[in-house]
Amino acid sequence: QYGFKENGNVLNKTFKVKIIKIDKENQSIVISRKKILDEERRKRKETIYNITQTQDLIEGVIKKITTYGMFVDVGGIDGLVHYSEISYKGPVNPNLFYKEGDKVPVKVIKYDKDKKHLSLSIKAALPDPWMEIKDTLEVGDTIKVVVSNIESYGAFVDLGNDIEGFLHISEISWDKNIKTPKDYLSKGQEIDVEVIEINPEERRLRVSLRNLLAKPFDNFIKMHKSGDIIEGEVTSITSFGAFVKFESIEGLLHNEDASWNRNIKCKDLFKSGDKIKVKIIKIDTENQKISLSTKELIQSPVQNYAKKHQIGDIVKGIVRDVKEFGVFVELSEEVDALIHKEDISISDFERLKIGDEIEASIAFIDEKKNKIRLSVKNLLKIKERETLNEINNNDKITLGDIIKDHLS
Repeated sequence: QYGFKENGNVLNKTFKVKIIKIDKENQSIVISRKKILDEERRKRKETIYNITQTQDLIEGVIKKITTYGMFVDVGGIDGLVHYSEISYKGPVNPNLFYKEGDKVPVKVIKYDKDKKHLSLSIKAALPDPWMEIKDTLEVGDTIKVVVSNIESYGAFVDLGNDIEGFLHISEISWDKNIKTPKDYLSKGQEIDVEVIEINPEERRLRVSLRNLLAKPFDNFIKMHKSGDIIEGEVTSITSFGAFVKFESIEGLLHNEDASWNRNIKCKDLFKSGDKIKVKIIKIDTENQKISLSTKELIQSPVQNYAKKHQIGDIVKGIVRDVKEFGVFVELSEEVDALIHKEDISISDFERLKIGDEIEASIAFIDEKKNKIRLSVKNLLKIKERETLNEINNNDKITLGDIIKDHLS
């Protein structure tokens, strides 16, 4: 009872068989391969049944390592440990941790009867580190980690217990212009980080490096104050001004603070990458904002104007704009002055229009703020005083003559 077909597939091949009968009289032996196969199938079924029913750990031996996982022999049955079932870190390369012949603890997670496929897990056979840290790690804790992988958007850090945390690129440095984590970190580097989010149920841990670093703004205000002149680099130009960087912080240069000429904007003066000197005009510690100026590094048009003019001088200008509160007068190409509504008669104010020439006296000069205020009413008072002084200094002229001149 050989159970074989006499064909080329089995001739000259070796098989394991079971002796069924020995006939000494006829000197014959009856063997069966089917019996062996049946016994092996039965034993396999028993082994699979015992394996799938137990909740205990099973020791297996790695028989083969592939790119997608490892085949592990458990009691004569091969099961697959998928690469996602090796570590709590997530999918890993099995070649980095094991070699063929290694003994490993496993647990059965699934058996597909139709496909006769046994799925095993190494990580299920190990204590869940996420549950271990659930009650021992809190947001705000500082922990020591090792940089395990670096991507363009951040870095993964290893806690040393099969848990990886994520360090987003925005949490590496206070520098908002960081381009790649590789400029700040290297694989295998040991660093201290602060836990900013921990969720054991969703296997999520986020950490921050910058929270443990001194804030650049705090360092900046220790070294600088309003009025200081410093050099920085233009990082970007916007419709409202330019951002200027000093080490790891930025200040804002508004268009109105870039030039004394109101028609010139930052985009007309600078480009990204320019090194420029600026003056700090305001430090807002509450909102951590720094306001800058370049126009204050040079004399204002009013400062130059004040070298030749002073309060009380009578000047002429052209009406540039008429507002409800007063009149803007252009004294020169770069110098404007304001006549408040109360410093001019109602009739004159209502009659004025853009382009008219107007005469007034200088009432106020603010060289730092580049402002001049004029007064028509003061002009009239000055002229009245001049007339009275002329009367007092000229005996030949009588009061009647003066009145006659004004009436004529």
